[in-house]
Amino acid sequence: MALDRVRNDAYAAALAPVVTPDSVVLDLGAGTGVMGLMAARLGARHVYLVEPSDVLCVAEEIVAVNGLQDRVTCLRGRLEDVVVPEKVDVIVSVMTGNFLLTEDLLPVLFHARDTLLKPGGHLVPDAAVMRAVPVSAASTYDLHIAGWSVAQHGVDLGSGRAYAANTVHYGQTLQRDAAYLAEPRTLLSLDFLTATYDPLHCRVDFEAVTRAECHGLAGWFDMRLGDTWLSTSLASPQTHWSVAYLPVDPPMLFEQGDHVSLELDRLPEGDWNWRVKGPRESRRQSTMLGAPISPEKLLKARQTYVPPVTEPLAVAAFVLADVDGVRDVTTIAHRLQQAFPSRFATVQDALAFVQRVLVSF
Repeated sequence: MALDRVRNDAYAAALAPVVTPDSVVLDLGAGTGVMGLMAARLGARHVYLVEPSDVLCVAEEIVAVNGLQDRVTCLRGRLEDVVVPEKVDVIVSVMTGNFLLTEDLLPVLFHARDTLLKPGGHLVPDAAVMRAVPVSAASTYDLHIAGWSVAQHGVDLGSGRAYAANTVHYGQTLQRDAAYLAEPRTLLSLDFLTATYDPLHCRVDFEAVTRAECHGLAGWFDMRLGDTWLSTSLASPQTHWSVAYLPVDPPMLFEQGDHVSLELDRLPEGDWNWRVKGPRESRRQSTMLGAPISPEKLLKARQTYVPPVTEPLAVAAFVLADVDGVRDVTTIAHRLQQAFPSRFATVQDALAFVQRVLVSF
């Protein structure tokens, strides 16, 4: 991501008009800090880099190498857990996952907008649209879907095909052979300055431009950076973002002039559901069917599920309850091993468990 020149050039051009010597800038999900340091180089009064992962250590080194310690502050943690000491004039972010919603990052951006952005402040980017188009992509389809029906050294793997066909695939494989079978359509438009993160329910219509097999849908997003739009489509210069491939299995034959509809639904942090309907047949698929799932797991997903008291839960609860700001992890591990000797044969076993629990928090 840090070396994505197409993206970085577009962000730099968008930041230049809005960063002034009086600007305070927040780089949200900063990673190695490329965007925030661009703003610092443009003369921002102060820049805050907020990043929850350890990659912020790299950003701190880059800040020092570039001699920007006096104007750049690195804050490690989630936005909800760090303190940005002042309101900001500009929020620069890369909170758009593949196909815009995939990683469910936009709620973090909207929270930052609502709590930290000054009135009249700027977001970079400040808008995005999701787009999709039916495609003919035989080699992609063979690689990800049909290949499951080909025996491997006499082993029949066909049971995996239904799961693969209900999976949204990401990567650059579609660029090998994908041909658009219609004009792309807009599925969702978001103005980041006012948008909320709502369930996606959309229906769009296409007209087939040729006779061909439809192997699925290509999905991507375009974002507005200042006065220009950066597209992550197959037809645009490649960026680190991947085009989504939503399979249609088995393929559907389109005739030129066919009217085809797409219905796409997704709840926040939920499954993708897509239905393609033509004049002669239709397909309906969902990522809920993209992986094996047991009845027990479905039961636990219910809002009325009552979890039983089990030893694994009791062990984790013991560790968390023993954290008092005074005991070190070795002391907690000794106490844990004494409390659950049948589960932890040694203090070292207990210590490893304590460390795993605490790292997750």
